[in-house]
Parts: sequence; C-alpha cells; structure tokens
Amino acid sequence: MDSSTLLGLAGIGGTVVAAGIGMSGGLLQASITRRGTAAAEDHKARRQVYGACATVLLARRDAVAELRELFRADVLDQSAAEQLLAEIESLRQDAARAIGAVMVEGPKAVGDAAGHAGLNSERAARRYRGWAADIAGGRDLGDLRTSTLDTATQDWQYMNWAVGSFLDECRKVLHPTEQE
Repeated sequence: MDSSTLLGLAGIGGTVVAAGIGMSGGLLQASITRRGTAAAEDHKARRQVYGACATVLLARRDAVAELRELFRADVLDQSAAEQLLAEIESLRQDAARAIGAVMVEGPKAVGDAAGHAGLNSERAARRYRGWAADIAGGRDLGDLRTSTLDTATQDWQYMNWAVGSFLDECRKVLHPTEQE
C-alpha cells in the first residue's frame, strides 16, 4: 500500500472513532437530560400536591379561626357559626384527600407533618362543633367558655403549630438550598 492509501484509511478510521465518540457523547447527554427532566417533573408534581394540601389546610385553619372569634364574642351569631361549621366540614373531606396524596408523594417527614396538621385541625374543629351543639342544646356560652376555654385555646395553638410545621417541611423539600 502506498502512503496515499494509508493516509486515506487513517482518515476513515479517525472519522469512525470521532463519530463513535460523538454518538457516545450524544447518548450521555440524552441520558442526563432525561434524568433532569424526570427530576423536574417529580418536583413539579410534589409542588402541586403540597400546594393543594397547604391550600385546604390553611382554608380550614382560617375557617376555624373565624369560628373561634365568633365564640369569643359576647353573643354568638348562631347562623354564622352554622355556616362556618358547614364550611369546615366540607373542607374536612378535601383535607383528607390532600393529606393522603402528600403521604403517598412523600417523603415521610412531609407526610407525617401533613397528617399531624390534619389531626390537629380536626381536633380544634371538633371542639367548636361540640360547643355549637352544646349552645344549640341550651348551654350558656359564658359557662361553656369558662369551663373549656383553656383546652380550646390549646387545640387552636396545636393546630397553628402543626399547619406551620407542615409548611416548613414542604419548603425543605421544595427549596433544599434555602437557609433558615
């Protein structure tokens, strides 16, 4: 073989090697992109699930806060209390579904925080539902507040703490680089 043929074969060989390296690089880049896309989709799904749960827990907390203020007034507006109780009850089912979705989505710390927020929210709502039933049954509002105000206040504080803890856990997962 003469030098021109060898030079041609070396050029073809170099082209094949370069094409193989380029193809490997392309496959590697596609793999990295696919993993990045999957991570972005996972993050987006968590954001939606956490957001839905936070929305319903905050709505329920706010409704309980309004109800709490009604019970702290000198005279209870029974009609307004019944409306808020109905709203809290309807949010109960939404909260259960949203909390379940968070528990499935994870991680465990966020699911546990959602569960605690739901339990404490229900505990506070149950307290005020009981008060409304007692008042509808003829019990005096002042007497009721005197006998159970400390417990109701504690339920309220636990609910606020638990909802706040859930939001904190969500932020830790969604924004891991944020510093407190």
